[in-house]
Amino acid sequence: MAKWFQMSFKSRELGTATLGGLIVGGLLSTILSMADLPFSTVIGAFIGGVVAAYVLYGKLGQAATAGALAGILGTPFFLGLSQILAIFDLIPIPPGPTPSLSELQGAVVIIVVMNLVAGAIGGLLLGLVRRPRQLPPPPPAPPGSPATQNRYCVQCGAQMPPGTLICPHCSARQPQ
Repeated sequence: MAKWFQMSFKSRELGTATLGGLIVGGLLSTILSMADLPFSTVIGAFIGGVVAAYVLYGKLGQAATAGALAGILGTPFFLGLSQILAIFDLIPIPPGPTPSLSELQGAVVIIVVMNLVAGAIGGLLLGLVRRPRQLPPPPPAPPGSPATQNRYCVQCGAQMPPGTLICPHCSARQPQ
């Protein structure tokens, strides 16, 4: 039961981090595209990956995964929001011939791949910078001494008072 709880908790953390990155990245992409900046979706995906890794505060693989997911999922978020803004004439539709369906599909695939890479890179970079400190495990209690009630953080290894549910050092939630 405890193992299932930890796995479920980790997937919720990944989901929360991805959602945070997707919202921040999608909104930033939209704002940058309104300013007519090139590569606005890639910049948004990169920042979304950074935000996802910041929220997750986990291992490099988790940070890169959250960043990549934020980048991929930020694409439809950005496209949908852009369409809504274009309908209300807040984003001008560029003049000229309308691209064919295959050209639009190819552009979306390229944008999704670029956002996946940018989000993963953003997650990795912040994951490298903001990794939890790994403290050495506490020394074992000497024989014959009463067992202490001290707890240690499951993420950073810091000593915590008994009954603590959130680590005061890294803010990681602790299993009960």
